[in-house]
Amino acid sequence: MSKPEKTTTTSARLNAVTHHLLAKEAKRLGLSAIDYLDAAVNYFGTRGLNPVEIEAREGALIMQDIKRLGDRIFGYMQEQERGLLSVMLEELIRSRVTIDRVLRMEEIVLSTYKDEELRNGKSKLKALREQNEGAITNQLKLIFDSAKEIAPGKKKKLEQPKADT
Repeated sequence: MSKPEKTTTTSARLNAVTHHLLAKEAKRLGLSAIDYLDAAVNYFGTRGLNPVEIEAREGALIMQDIKRLGDRIFGYMQEQERGLLSVMLEELIRSRVTIDRVLRMEEIVLSTYKDEELRNGKSKLKALREQNEGAITNQLKLIFDSAKEIAPGKKKKLEQPKADT
């Protein structure tokens, strides 16, 4: 067993009212008077507060808490934006590349038909366009539903929707 550390103490003068309040509060909290005084002095000293200026002290503490809370909220919002926006950007780029490739393939396919064949296929193209519009609507719904499920800040990729034919 090690011996408890000895601490050096000194005495200080207190007026009678302050001494009475010190004894009362220390007893209420189950502390010795010296422990109570040590904690009080450390509290004001570490925070750089003037114990005489009550309003300024409370205001300073409140402002510190508000600043810390604001910093935490702002940091959380930034992390949320990074997580969600990166997924949305990835999906937007993927969509753009897909559209460009499909348009190029369409140009190649249409260049092989004669004008008369194209006129006869208008009704088929209209039906195909309607089918594609439905597929696009379903894919957009799936993308937005998936984006809503992703927790902010997590790097989770959206599942690719199955292409309708």
